[in-house]
Amino acid sequence: AGNGFRNNPPPVGKPFTTIMWPSSLAFGATWNPELVEKVASEIGKEYRGKGANVILGPSVQVHRVARNGRNFEYMAGEDPYLGAVLTEAYVKGVQREGVIACMKHYGFNEQETQRSGGNFVVDERTAWELYYP
Repeated sequence: AGNGFRNNPPPVGKPFTTIMWPSSLAFGATWNPELVEKVASEIGKEYRGKGANVILGPSVQVHRVARNGRNFEYMAGEDPYLGAVLTEAYVKGVQREGVIACMKHYGFNEQETQRSGGNFVVDERTAWELYYP
């Protein structure tokens, strides 16, 4: 049994006792899988040190709707291929430190209103081109 799920972002712990890491979108803006893997490894070390064994992240939704309130959380930006490459690097970095990375928001999460119960209609071509790289 796990002893601690923690969300990513923000880090766990009391105020001013953890590093405030850049948003996932900032990682995406680097276009640098090696850097993302190194930073993710450091994030994994910090989470492990705080007693977490699972990070609820990274968030990997593609930016398809500009007014999506969670766009800062998504590593891919508008490029599903870039998102796939950087997500792999992030997961490797975190999991190298003995912490499980649990991807979230990986498809059809375009709005906050009725996010848990809305009907998001996406045709098959769009799904394969944007959400399943």
